[in-house]
Amino acid sequence: MLQRYHHTKFTDEQIKQLSENKFTSKVDYHHIWFTLEFQNLFLARYEKGESSVEIFTSMGYDVSVLGDNRVYGFPRRLKKRLESGRGLTEVHGNSKVEEPEKVDYNTLPAQQSVASMQRELRYLRQQVEFLKKITELGNDKKPRN
Repeated sequence: MLQRYHHTKFTDEQIKQLSENKFTSKVDYHHIWFTLEFQNLFLARYEKGESSVEIFTSMGYDVSVLGDNRVYGFPRRLKKRLESGRGLTEVHGNSKVEEPEKVDYNTLPAQQSVASMQRELRYLRQQVEFLKKITELGNDKKPRN
């Protein structure tokens, strides 16, 4: 039987400390979400051969607060997201992408238009993955992971 790794809970003081870092998008008692900027910088530096500990430390994080599972598992999770086609995002990986509004992108400012298109693309990708799983269930009665 597989044993799940449990992250340690952050204390109120640790949450305050982590949220003050400019690379923290969001933090609660169980999770920390990093900014898109941090994820891109981390990945670039990791691919050049720097260790996770070196990168987190140089970006202002106390690795003893984050814990080994978060620090050493982070590059694996980033690569897995990229390989799956979901791309990097500040949104938690398991959170549902909201259905996009019907918008005429030509009427929006460029930056807002791009953000709206990206949100719609994430939503459509989620729908495609859902449809694939449904189709697989119909074909052989068990989804692939």
